[in-house]
Amino acid sequence: MRGRFAAAAGALAMAAGTVVLAPTAQAVPAGPMGGCWHTGCDGKDPAAYCQGDARTVDSFSLPSGSKYRVVELRYSPSCEAIWSRMSKGNYDVNNATAPHTKIIRNSDGRSYKCTVPTNGGTCHTKMVGDSGVTSYAYGWYDASVLVYTGRTGNY
Repeated sequence: MRGRFAAAAGALAMAAGTVVLAPTAQAVPAGPMGGCWHTGCDGKDPAAYCQGDARTVDSFSLPSGSKYRVVELRYSPSCEAIWSRMSKGNYDVNNATAPHTKIIRNSDGRSYKCTVPTNGGTCHTKMVGDSGVTSYAYGWYDASVLVYTGRTGNY
């Protein structure tokens, strides 16, 4: 029944001199993988928005040359946003202060900080937009006897 009705409607349209065309699909430009871009990513969680295509563009450890408290400068090309991550953040909770890392955008000084949880592990900062500007990651660790700091290059 449905097929006969559609055929009849089509014949009627043709008889009236009108051609009815179905709409065609149009390509939609692809946006960032994570749903935010540049300064629209400021203050957002990279794990929720831009982690999909992220890569480490620079890194260092505290103290230098150790395998602990690795600070990474992470960048997402699709979001054009950047953040800092500290991994292997183990420390002596009785004699040291929790290590932290910051992401700092050079153009305006906007920054976000994260502190490694008391059980060690990993933390990551919120993001800053990085299109047409540079940013860097900073790390800090007070081991009670010595204070270690470092930073990545600008990216």
